[in-house]
Amino acid sequence: MSGTKTHKTRDIFIDGPIAPAFIAESIAKHATRTDIGGHEIFLGQVRADELAAAHGSATGALTTGNQQRATVHAIEYTAYRDMANEQMTAIREEAFARWPITCLHVHHSLGSIKAGELCFFVFASAAHRREAREAVAFVTDEVKKRLPIFGKEILENGTHGWKRNS
Repeated sequence: MSGTKTHKTRDIFIDGPIAPAFIAESIAKHATRTDIGGHEIFLGQVRADELAAAHGSATGALTTGNQQRATVHAIEYTAYRDMANEQMTAIREEAFARWPITCLHVHHSLGSIKAGELCFFVFASAAHRREAREAVAFVTDEVKKRLPIFGKEILENGTHGWKRNS
């Protein structure tokens, strides 16, 4: 647990998809830490969901009539970067106050991320697995709830719609 230590604001955003090599490198950097007994990771990946799409609409506006199904080809992520990074700092502080974690890393993609590519990476380390697991679950949920990150789902037929977090 960090006690009264505060963490600096970090830019969590990565242009493009998160490369598996970046994740492996993040894990490898912790190999020299002998106070860590457990790591927990959450990886978010763009799904090729099948959604209702307006047939032939260039704007992607969904209508009640003349709809067809289309598959998500990619998600184009944008964010209010400064606001998101400030809010992420608050979430980090909450996580370090609640659990005795030693490390917490969060990265989110911006730009167009194709179905199958990674767009969200949360990684926590602690002396024990339970603390790391609980911290990652908390951070993942809070990022989805509180950060101004927006995903425009680009469908295979050229239409689009805005992703809603559940």
